[in-house]
Amino acid sequence: MKISKKAIFCIALAVITVIEIVAVNIYIFSVGNRFDYHTSVFSEYRSLPEPEVTYEKNGVVELDDVRWENNELVLGFKAVEQGDTDATVRFYANDPEESRWTFNCHFNVNQLGLITFSSELYHSFNGFVAVIALILALLLQITAVMVWRFFYDFKRGNFSHTMVACGGIGIYTFVLWMFLTYKLLNNVVNYFSRVYPLIVETGQILMIGLTLPMMILSVALAASNIWLIRNEGYRPVNTLGIIFAVVWFIGSLLTMGSTLLFDINFIPNYQTVKVFLIYLIDYFECIFISTVACTYLATKYKIPYDRDYIIILGCAIRRDGSLTPLLKGRVDSAVAFEKAQYEKTGKHAVFVPSGGQGDDEVISEGEAMENYLKEIGIPKEQILREDKSVNTFQNMLFSKKIIEERSGDIKNVKTAFSTTNYHVFRGYILAQKNGFEAKGISSKTKPYFYFNAFLREFIGLLVEKKWLHIAFVLLLIAVFVINAFAV
Repeated sequence: MKISKKAIFCIALAVITVIEIVAVNIYIFSVGNRFDYHTSVFSEYRSLPEPEVTYEKNGVVELDDVRWENNELVLGFKAVEQGDTDATVRFYANDPEESRWTFNCHFNVNQLGLITFSSELYHSFNGFVAVIALILALLLQITAVMVWRFFYDFKRGNFSHTMVACGGIGIYTFVLWMFLTYKLLNNVVNYFSRVYPLIVETGQILMIGLTLPMMILSVALAASNIWLIRNEGYRPVNTLGIIFAVVWFIGSLLTMGSTLLFDINFIPNYQTVKVFLIYLIDYFECIFISTVACTYLATKYKIPYDRDYIIILGCAIRRDGSLTPLLKGRVDSAVAFEKAQYEKTGKHAVFVPSGGQGDDEVISEGEAMENYLKEIGIPKEQILREDKSVNTFQNMLFSKKIIEERSGDIKNVKTAFSTTNYHVFRGYILAQKNGFEAKGISSKTKPYFYFNAFLREFIGLLVEKKWLHIAFVLLLIAVFVINAFAV
């Protein structure tokens, strides 16, 4: 049985991840039976005597190393047996009556002999650097896979909700990796509990960085909705941009604005909830920005001049059976592409005008487009009409059946579809749902339609890939719950 390249890649990535996790665990087990306590006591002359350590319970850990590192006093403890104990560390300078340091701390030795240390200042264990390295490695791997898949799909014109998800997750994980790496390279992180504040700060920086583009998009969406309602009338779908802008503004107030404008610390565990909300909002902002990028790129993708069929997606026609400017733009774009293809390659494409007859239409949309094509000089044998569909999904489905009746399996021919720019990404999605690949030809329209398409596709992505997003949210919850118990 032949294994696909994608399967080989996934297996290799899984194996690498398992090796990384195993290696980190081996390293932690090899060094975890010891703990180096950095006391934050510095002495240029190293004049401090041996410290005195008293244990609430003897025999759990013992002090076996006292040394100076970069003029800081470091105490090395080793595990003796499983258990918990509090400990008090005392040491003196030259005059015990004048200079005395006392630290209270807690040690835990688990069944595997690993020591965890906690005090009022921090919590840690030996080998935590390997855990941080693993987190950074996994973030980088996820970023690499997501970015690779995004550009792989773009290069081949495979616009889909998967491409959007890959773009959003890629942005998200790359920024997290970049900020965490920067912070770790520019700060001395000598205990594990310092990692959590860095993660909190990283989420806040990401949100601040996304604020300006999200504000511009939110204002543009709300303004386009007002413009849309004034020109096309009120419908619930025409208010999506306004709703989105309001929800985003409230989310920003509950996170960044809460410490500046008002105080809601009365909520239990509010700080943890706040950080969770920050990361959740960051994630969906990245997904939305990726949706905007994919919707835009779908209209700019250069289709190869090798198409056999061009499906023209229908929309409402005038009462006299002529084309509206919107529909005429779709037909004209298809014709312009076909003419350019013939000039460059000598290959003609067959037009498939697709659209049924509405209750208020004198003829079908497919027939109206066919009449227009004939009027501008397209020969009848180059037109294959579809006139039964009532929505875009059926446009694709019924057009596919007509093409297959003429040329066999649609996968053996090269197909394009022509529609308005705000509708192109949706066309890709619906062609894929009908089991074939088609490239989109874009025609221009009024901007307010275009902006509303961003939200429609964003909502469509959330619904279609709901389990992916639910899995991410659950993972995020798990991370914060584990942190609450561990740190």
